[in-house]
Amino acid sequence: MTDNPILAVADKARALRAQGVDVITLAAGEPQAATSAVVVQAAVDAARDPATHHYATAQGDPALRERVATAVAGDTRLSWTPDDVQVTLGAKHALFLAVQALVGAGEEVLVAAPGWPGHAEAVTAAGGIAVPVATDRTFRLSAEALETRRSPRTRAVILSSPGNPTGAVHPEARLRQIADWARRHDVWVISDDIYRAFDYTGTYRSILRAAPSLRGRAVVVGGVSKEHAMTGWRVGWLAAPPQVIASARLHVSRTITHVPTVNQRAALAALDDTATPVRAASDYRRRRALLVRALNGIDGIDCPLPDGGMFAFPDVGALLRDRGWTSGADLAAWLLDTARLAVVPGEAFRAPGRIRVCFAVDDSTLITAVERLRAVLAPRGAGRPHTT
Repeated sequence: MTDNPILAVADKARALRAQGVDVITLAAGEPQAATSAVVVQAAVDAARDPATHHYATAQGDPALRERVATAVAGDTRLSWTPDDVQVTLGAKHALFLAVQALVGAGEEVLVAAPGWPGHAEAVTAAGGIAVPVATDRTFRLSAEALETRRSPRTRAVILSSPGNPTGAVHPEARLRQIADWARRHDVWVISDDIYRAFDYTGTYRSILRAAPSLRGRAVVVGGVSKEHAMTGWRVGWLAAPPQVIASARLHVSRTITHVPTVNQRAALAALDDTATPVRAASDYRRRRALLVRALNGIDGIDCPLPDGGMFAFPDVGALLRDRGWTSGADLAAWLLDTARLAVVPGEAFRAPGRIRVCFAVDDSTLITAVERLRAVLAPRGAGRPHTT
């Protein structure tokens, strides 16, 4: 395994800021906004409650698990109980626990390419082998592509919709096809739904809503990090069949004991705060348009309008050729040195010739970032968002 290449970029930008350099970070996959006051107050109240000062259940606070079960039921239109939920140290931990429960040493898990490197790293950490599967021109997986990479050792596929870094939302028909393929070949589906609140097309569906018969071979992963600006609180979950929950609970019990109780109380308050994700999605939709328009106004950059998520994922191949650079990493390093702007090179996502740019920042920060881009990369005009 390697260190997270995305956080490496963010860490370098953070180090420069510590030296007094005015760096704008559009690299890390997290909202710039602070956690809501309601959630913070819930954590303060929890810290004052002596009941949170002692050991708790490994599976997670029953009230939080009940609330998660209700949320997952709303997405899937299926019945879930608190017993179907395991609380984890963020969604990355949930992904690891899911793979660890399902995949033996040397067995394979299919992951999207381009795709978030954390999916492959969770597989590797759990002892499995991550097998990249090429997405189509709209960055979506298909049953046909999955079949080309399936082997007798294939145990699971990790699906993310909206995706990171691409923002691709899989339409319901495509999800049904993937579910049918998974059932035919006895393959588990691990659905990473961490960006579910940020769908700008109105087409997001949980795969279990599209294909409820997959319920016995599917794991749903979620958390409060993105929707509620709580990346540092580290609270996520998985909802799954009993054998996966039993494995995850045992692993938590033997390692971290349980997720900190104060953080779980904060997550419970977040899930009751339905307004924050709606406001964030509205803001991100506007900022998405602003950023994509600016990127498409620069010679050598072609940026599709993402369906969801919080990232633009432009093709910068022509710009690289024009400037004599060999990779997105060259461009990212140059932008950090020249424009004091941090972005993530596409190589981190198995997508050479692209960069990932986060628009989950406030308007002022994004406008300043756009001005810096225009100052160092000659504009070609106003530009218009491209659609996929």
